[in-house]
Amino acid sequence: MPLVVPALRLFMVFMNVYDTYKTLKIPPGRKGGPPSIKTMTQRKRDLKGCLAVWVVWCCLAAYERTFDRFVSFIVPFYSEIKSVMLLFLLLTRAKGAEPLYLHILRPLIKPYVDTLDPLLDLARDIGDFLFALSQVPLNYVLS
Repeated sequence: MPLVVPALRLFMVFMNVYDTYKTLKIPPGRKGGPPSIKTMTQRKRDLKGCLAVWVVWCCLAAYERTFDRFVSFIVPFYSEIKSVMLLFLLLTRAKGAEPLYLHILRPLIKPYVDTLDPLLDLARDIGDFLFALSQVPLNYVLS
């Protein structure tokens, strides 16, 4: 069982990346024109599902990093339960992740949105600054 969970996790990441790539591509229109409204509405629905899958995946990864060893000592058959949950998320994709997001994760996160948004903006700005700073010496070396 120790090899099943990492294999499922890796497969799920590849499926998430592939589904995201497939969803982000703008659908072709008829005869080279713009896509229809029905197609764009379906794309928007697929993007919401894709985002829900990524949010659930990130929360699961954060949970595993912090609590996995502790919970595995307390709960019997924990790795089997985790394998079944990963299989459920793999097989149902957005249809399984959206209820988890809407009914479990969103109520937990919603009270902290006003605090988290400025912190995430600050983290993004710091990351942009560090990336720009790392590019300066590289430009001198390459030229």
